Amino acid sequence: MKRIFNKFKLMVFISSLLIANGCAQDTNKVKGTIGNEKMGKDEIVICVLGTKACMPVKIDTTITVKYQNKDTKLTDLPYGLYVEADIIYDKANGKVIKNISINETKTAICFTKLQKEQENKLRYVLRKIKGVNDFEIHTESGQVYIAYNPKAVAYKDLESEIKKEGFELE
Repeated sequence: MKRIFNKFKLMVFISSLLIANGCAQDTNKVKGTIGNEKMGKDEIVICVLGTKACMPVKIDTTITVKYQNKDTKLTDLPYGLYVEADIIYDKANGKVIKNISINETKTAICFTKLQKEQENKLRYVLRKIKGVNDFEIHTESGQVYIAYNPKAVAYKDLESEIKKEGFELE
């Protein structure tokens, strides 16, 4: 009798796990920057680092993050700001931000086209900009990831210096 009861408990436990797994929502970690497309009061666009994708995502309009030492709504964050977000897919709402953090010392800049032969020129440009600490060029996705000191160089200045050298940005 005890053996049958233990098998029954095991079946209930496994069934519970299967049901919970079936109801669970997939969560994806997304890294990238806030896109300059304005989607409305409850959506933002994340330009995903390492891909050519710009992903519109729903947000909870009550969520704020610390930006420049102030509580800021997600829709009020500037484009080009680096984010890391947990995105869930909700059948009713589509892609929804579950969790988000920002980093004011990083960005990813997207190019309309970035060819392999332009990498050396881009490296040269980025190395001469004071305040750029590190960078990674992603030719295949047409992006460059930049770690920088925003007290030494503003995001707009990064864009300006790159454009001045003939690169086309999105």
